[in-house]
Amino acid sequence: MSWWTEEQDDVLREVSFRGAAYVAAEIERRCGVTHSVRAVEMRASRIHCSLAVQTVCPSCGAVGVKINRQTGMCRRCTEEYHLAQERAFNEQLERERVAAEEAADIDDVRRERDMMRQRNSRLCRKYGLKGRRERKG
Repeated sequence: MSWWTEEQDDVLREVSFRGAAYVAAEIERRCGVTHSVRAVEMRASRIHCSLAVQTVCPSCGAVGVKINRQTGMCRRCTEEYHLAQERAFNEQLERERVAAEEAADIDDVRRERDMMRQRNSRLCRKYGLKGRRERKG
């Protein structure tokens, strides 16, 4: 029979939400003392520590929370994940908007268009054709 130390009790309390088998393995890993699963269950009962297995969020480590099946995280981490996705999408849209509205080639296109309009206007006057403005009216 091996006696329980405060260190072992602390380990039991710290990882009790993972179940008795995990607690026994963790005590052996940290303290070098082997306790059976039954011994862990008895000790947990004596010190009023629940061994009920609870879910843990892999992102934030919250214990006993409901895990979202799609993301595998708790509600808060899931919402933060979705917020990060929306921010990234918004940044992409803003970059595309800036590239489309403030591009240097817009001035080049506008200059070429003005040049073509001027050239067309001269040709229309030279050959007596109706210009764009005269056709609309």
